[in-house]
Amino acid sequence: DFDEEVETLRRGLVAVKFSKEFKQHIRRPWAKAFIVKVYGRIVGLSFLQAKLLALWKLAGRLDCADLGHGFFLTRLSLKEDFENVLRKGPWFISDHFLFLRLWEPNFKLALANVSSIAVWIRLNELPIEYYNVEALQHIGRAIGNVLRGDTFTVSETRGRFARLCVQIDVDKPLVTTIMIGRLEQMVSYEGIQKLCFGCGRLGHSKESCSYTIRQESPS
Repeated sequence: DFDEEVETLRRGLVAVKFSKEFKQHIRRPWAKAFIVKVYGRIVGLSFLQAKLLALWKLAGRLDCADLGHGFFLTRLSLKEDFENVLRKGPWFISDHFLFLRLWEPNFKLALANVSSIAVWIRLNELPIEYYNVEALQHIGRAIGNVLRGDTFTVSETRGRFARLCVQIDVDKPLVTTIMIGRLEQMVSYEGIQKLCFGCGRLGHSKESCSYTIRQESPS
């Protein structure tokens, strides 16, 4: 079970417990949901929803909710849309990077690590013996939590590079090299290698950013 139950209660605290089956039931509708934010730009709910519909070209329904502080919850009705959004990223809205992370149980904005985002990495010229699901998971975890593996990579049909979707903390320096035994394996990031996590634009670092966040009309 994902949750840890509180065994000892302090004065004034009461506990509510749900069965594992019931928690799975109430969380199931949110399994195909993302937490999103437009980096470096404050946008309204209707503006974001319209942009996402145009950008993602979904076959099913999109529901959006404003979580506050520039973060939004987006839920997709179809699994194929969910997989396509995750696989085809990174995404940009008006040249600004779209922060994307998977929804998780008990997500509370005030307590969550909101600097953690989902990105795709490439391991170029990875030796063929490491094109193994367990090996790729192990390598990927050196960078962050592994969310997905590219299906072509896992089936060994794309021998030039391995591709993994991992969750990274943008407040920390990007990992550029992984040591696998004595092998130095270079790591590249799809679409964010030269991304400023201050303004959300490509081409410069946060430290040298000269842009300021501007308000977008909510209409």
